[in-house]
Amino acid sequence: MLRAGRVNFIMVAGLASIVILFFLLFFTRNSPTNTVGDFLTALAKGNVDQLVELSHYDGNKDDLRKQWEFAVKEAGPHFRFTWKIIGGKESDATHAAVNVQWTKDALGQGYEKKYEVPCVKVDGSWKVDISAVARDMYPALPQ
Repeated sequence: MLRAGRVNFIMVAGLASIVILFFLLFFTRNSPTNTVGDFLTALAKGNVDQLVELSHYDGNKDDLRKQWEFAVKEAGPHFRFTWKIIGGKESDATHAAVNVQWTKDALGQGYEKKYEVPCVKVDGSWKVDISAVARDMYPALPQ
């Protein structure tokens, strides 16, 4: 870093960016916004395993899996949508809401609607509170 009494600014900037990248990767990953983004990606892809993992459900996990399989394979396989996360807020340490701009029928005559996707923190991880998601957001959401 020091050569003949001078600081190599490129080296300092490189180290600073590594520290910032480390912070962003390891300390912001478990947030409600990231959880909702992962959840919506899984919903778009029909990834039942990830949907079960990211959903907060009071009932039996096998029942939740069956409901998700029905939702993505029977009720909504041709339901196309796009989304954009427009903000989020934590109401306390265990509850949060993420605002989503949702476009239904993305391939046809789509229209936008705003939804609030509720999240709860369970065992240190954020999960989407499936029972509180608006029922008109996606066909046959688990109940």
